[in-house]
Amino acid sequence: MATLVKPAALTDNVLPPPIAAGLPMPKFKRIGVDPISGACGCEISGVDLRGPLDDETLAEVMKAFEQFTVIVFRDQDLTPDQHKAFSRYFGEITEIPQAPIYGEHRDMQEVRREAHEPESVVPSFEHFHTDSPFLLQPPKCVVMRALAVPQWGGDTAFSNAYLVYEHLSDSMKKVVDDLKVVYSGADLWKKNLSKAPDERMRLRESHDFTEDELTSIHPAVRVHPVTGRRAIFATTAYFKGFVGWSESESKALLEYLQGLAQHLHYHCRVKWKKDTLLVWDNRFTLHRGIHDFKYERRHLIRTTIKGERPIGPSDFKG
Repeated sequence: MATLVKPAALTDNVLPPPIAAGLPMPKFKRIGVDPISGACGCEISGVDLRGPLDDETLAEVMKAFEQFTVIVFRDQDLTPDQHKAFSRYFGEITEIPQAPIYGEHRDMQEVRREAHEPESVVPSFEHFHTDSPFLLQPPKCVVMRALAVPQWGGDTAFSNAYLVYEHLSDSMKKVVDDLKVVYSGADLWKKNLSKAPDERMRLRESHDFTEDELTSIHPAVRVHPVTGRRAIFATTAYFKGFVGWSESESKALLEYLQGLAQHLHYHCRVKWKKDTLLVWDNRFTLHRGIHDFKYERRHLIRTTIKGERPIGPSDFKG
């Protein structure tokens, strides 16, 4: 009769560290960190973003960002300049061609829906997506703050693209590891103008991007340039097809991968309050706004941080 052997981690009732966002939960000494779900996201307390952060506090904020991919700060009443100053800890602030500019700040964007306006006015997508994947260097992250929010509803949901990849079978990983995706935003404005006026999105009226800068080919599996962790980087927004695949083949695989990202066990959901500020990793996290409110105003402002050119498994040299 076979002898039952307990896993090493459970021997003598010793358990491994708790898992948060797919990895062991780190220790934090300078900031409070409260995970939003088991999949991604955390709320950070004990930090005032109106002024500079000391090196130790900043290091822990960045540790939380890398671990959870979505970090949330409450009660941060910032000026635009303070918002930008905090954003620069994550990298270079950049413009994007499609999102409306916030007032006189060309380096800030807004997501705004007035109480009388329909859902379609906000650039939104039916599925989880990443922002501006058609750029040669898509955004690293987005730093967004709430100026006005509904009493209830209007949350933003996130899906951990690392976990989507890590739960694939080994055989499917081999398929997607070698795939390239064509993304393009070149026809966004033309498509928008073809819609009825009350169905159009509010887009930026003009930009300085060339036609060539609005189309790129990227790996379907994106690798973190430092840690080497892999995530799915294939979503419906701006998707044109997999290189070398037919339209029907591309659509079928994309629908499968996009369907996985809808699973609740990959998600967290952030409820906005006035002066809530959050940062999400646009490279390895999918997001979508939830427009389940009516007759109330929702106004969010954001900076966009320039990212590196995406690398795939064959490009990673770590």
